[in-house]
Amino acid sequence: MKQKTTAKMIGENIRRLRLQYGETQEELGELIGYGATTVANYESGYRKPDLETFFMIAEHYHASLEDFT
Repeated sequence: MKQKTTAKMIGENIRRLRLQYGETQEELGELIGYGATTVANYESGYRKPDLETFFMIAEHYHASLEDFT
């Protein structure tokens, strides 16, 4: 069985948490200083957030970095 890439797993968990908090991609983007398109790219696994952005997202959702992998 093929394992998911790290970027894909991180993205799925960002999406899961964002939806759990009832936020739109645009709202999360505003919080981290990017647009909804960037958030969509993170969630699809096309891009990974840089470390600083990753920490901001984790802190916002009261999650540890391990919660994303």
